[in-house]
Amino acid sequence: GMGGVSVSVLLLLLHQLYTLTTANTEAPKVKVSVYYETLCPDSQRFIVQQLYPVWRDLKDIIQLDIHSFGKTVEYDGGSRFTCQHGSRECRANTMLTCAKKYIADESQFLDFVKCVMSRFTGTDAGPVCANETRVEFEEIQRCYGGAEGLALQHQLSLHQAALSPSLDYVPWILVNQVFTRHQLRAAQYNLRAVVCATYEGATPAMCF
Repeated sequence: GMGGVSVSVLLLLLHQLYTLTTANTEAPKVKVSVYYETLCPDSQRFIVQQLYPVWRDLKDIIQLDIHSFGKTVEYDGGSRFTCQHGSRECRANTMLTCAKKYIADESQFLDFVKCVMSRFTGTDAGPVCANETRVEFEEIQRCYGGAEGLALQHQLSLHQAALSPSLDYVPWILVNQVFTRHQLRAAQYNLRAVVCATYEGATPAMCF
């Protein structure tokens, strides 16, 4: 009768409560690696419409790993770079790499990246977005305008060159360091579903 149903519902709720308190501490976070470009429309769409809102909702289960490089080509051991969308993009890519180094708080860093990508004006967005997200811009500006920024992009070039398979599209997205074409397409259109399906712990409410 009805009594049996309510007991099973209660047991289910207790089970969910138990898995929430145990599994979430043990299950590894889902590592989302993104290689993007600051003046690439597909990168803009992905960061603004997918990565930012999904990370905001699911940051407890996501390990973020994002790199502003993409189809950049390095010359002379890192003394100069050419970018898919010109030198403005190279400067903006470097600005966001410097921001990653100098903004300690990940939420604030992602707020800054989202702001820069939303405005889509390269380094011009830097001071405005720094102001909007309460980021100290001086260090970032000094970094991307000089040798430190070049050195950071050189490191990124080496890191990205080691990817297997190698990047031929931007944004290039890996989940738990695995790349597949199918997953790339799925992540671009519904990153939330990809992250939630990959996570091995109890499914967070924000997945539904």
